[in-house]
Amino acid sequence: APPGKTGVYVLDTGVEALLARAWLVENARQSIEVQYFIWSSDNIGTLAAEALLRAAQRGVRVRVIVDDLMIDAPDQALLALARHPFIDIRIYNPKTSVGVPLQKRLQNGLTDFRGVNQRMHDKTLVVDGRIAITGGRNMAAEYFDYHHEYNFRDRDALLLGPAVKTIQAHFEPFWRSELSLEV
Repeated sequence: APPGKTGVYVLDTGVEALLARAWLVENARQSIEVQYFIWSSDNIGTLAAEALLRAAQRGVRVRVIVDDLMIDAPDQALLALARHPFIDIRIYNPKTSVGVPLQKRLQNGLTDFRGVNQRMHDKTLVVDGRIAITGGRNMAAEYFDYHHEYNFRDRDALLLGPAVKTIQAHFEPFWRSELSLEV
């Protein structure tokens, strides 16, 4: 993008959006910030987690925020990833899923509906503070045209320029929020 301008490239297809994310993570040098509402343990979610782990093994600082309501990952897998010295994972408002016993989940749903309903719907990927992807896709097969029964028609935008700093600045309050807890 020219100085002071934001460059935008629309990622219209699931395949294109997935390849763009994979290339960016594979070529990250310093940092990756990821924020998603849904993170599935299907093939797409597993591939994404593995790509982030490979980046961390190269020394890239990885920070992940995932909303608790729709995360589909075993607690032990999250703990194992979070033990990596370059990976930090936070769960947004963990009242219904990660590390919460069934009885407590039910109690939370019945006695604290407003608190349980406090959700984080953002979907962003920022690499090295220089390039970002944001849009409607969550981290699951049906958002990238790989589900065998149904797929959502979402769109993302790949951004270069000042808008990336705005997205990154938006990430920070969620990261520091009292509702974002370490795994």
